[in-house]
Amino acid sequence: MLTASTVRIVRAFLAIGQTELTKRMNVSSSLVAAVETGAKRITPEFTKRFKRATGITDGLLIDIEYLRGKLAE
Repeated sequence: MLTASTVRIVRAFLAIGQTELTKRMNVSSSLVAAVETGAKRITPEFTKRFKRATGITDGLLIDIEYLRGKLAE
């Protein structure tokens, strides 16, 4: 499952800014910003574009969320 924090984590890991991500996803910068702040919910289409743009798999998303939860404990 893709979450706002996962989007930020993946972006940081890939060392890309919001502008670069929006170009790769072919979406507006306001959409990415709204998703990252939680102002807009993540749609299946956003998830599909995000995964394609970053090369992140479902398995890796699960691992990231698991580790994020562990770090929060």
